[in-house]
Amino acid sequence: MTTRPDDGPSAVTAPPIAHLAELEATSARGVRLPDGRDALLVRVHGRVSAFENRCPHQGVPLEAEPDRFLEPGGELIQCAMHGALFLPEDGECVFGPCQGRHLREIPVSIDDHGRIHLAGE
Repeated sequence: MTTRPDDGPSAVTAPPIAHLAELEATSARGVRLPDGRDALLVRVHGRVSAFENRCPHQGVPLEAEPDRFLEPGGELIQCAMHGALFLPEDGECVFGPCQGRHLREIPVSIDDHGRIHLAGE
């Protein structure tokens, strides 16, 4: 989901899951959601997206080491298990054993203070 700042502080009431300052211009990091699911936040080309941290191929976590979600070029999300590559915009697998399938997207929003929230909370 493309993220944009909300209309103001009253638009979001739930605690943030992360802060924009924690994501470099091209980076990804893992977060634990309030419901206990593991997720990843990815920032590429100024866009922040969030996905469940589970490869659609075998349901395993995407990273082998904490916060190592991107391939060496920093453009695609990579599953460490079998090398599947996913677009950070929508989670589509463009290479590997699950080609054509998608990571499960988690809608997020960013408030005026750079706090990243689950959308609708």
